[in-house]
Amino acid sequence: MDLENIINNTIINFDGKIAVFYDDLKGHTLRINENELYNGASCIKVFILIELFNQLYKGIKSRDDMLKCEEKHYVDGSGVLQYLSKDVELKVLDVATLMMIISDNVATNMLIDYLGIENINRAIKELGCDSTKLFSNFKQGKDEMFSVVTAKDYANVWKKINNKELYDANMSKEIINILKNQKYHEMVADGIDDIYKLTDNSVIKYIATKSGKYKSVRNDGGIVSTIYGDYVLVILIKDFKDEFYMSDNYVYSYGKRISNIMFNSFVKREE
Repeated sequence: MDLENIINNTIINFDGKIAVFYDDLKGHTLRINENELYNGASCIKVFILIELFNQLYKGIKSRDDMLKCEEKHYVDGSGVLQYLSKDVELKVLDVATLMMIISDNVATNMLIDYLGIENINRAIKELGCDSTKLFSNFKQGKDEMFSVVTAKDYANVWKKINNKELYDANMSKEIINILKNQKYHEMVADGIDDIYKLTDNSVIKYIATKSGKYKSVRNDGGIVSTIYGDYVLVILIKDFKDEFYMSDNYVYSYGKRISNIMFNSFVKREE
């Protein structure tokens, strides 16, 4: 049985919609619903980070720039800045790090204002991600989509990051190093058995991912770097029936199974 059939059989009883894009960067791909639009949730933050480094690379912005956390930036959800004093100032890369590693929504709004939505969307198009778009800042208590993304687009940007196609090689490494420290590992990383990650001489070199969560949306995607090479995996989930699960175990269990299948297939092919 081929991998697409295995995945489809795995998710056949799931009551929502799932998109998958897998690329082993050696010519083997798996695509399920890869062009369907999904709420980007916090996955859009990867594109914001890339535009920041674009403007730093071009000298439009400086690493020494300080950003002030203003009243207009405050929003609930993930992160810590919402709990700090108003008017706190941080270096721009510290704000970006908070946006990525703990998915800070206030930091995200600070960077959107700093970079400009039009510039972020232009960068998204230049990356070849024609279906992805940022509509607005993250907003307090609003039940709406602030961005959209497809599995194909999200995988495409991770491939560019992995292949160090963004700006110079040092900046590409810097982007990866920020993403490697991301604290929320929902599906791509958690679907891989710990024996491959936590032991001496581990098969896994590093995992760099960015997940997103909003209402009936659970997304994850990134790079899995192994001693056999790297691969990119994106899993987007939406429209499961109960938007307010008290536990994410049910939804995430499907994404973890997909990740486990793809990891084991990759390692088996390379051994």
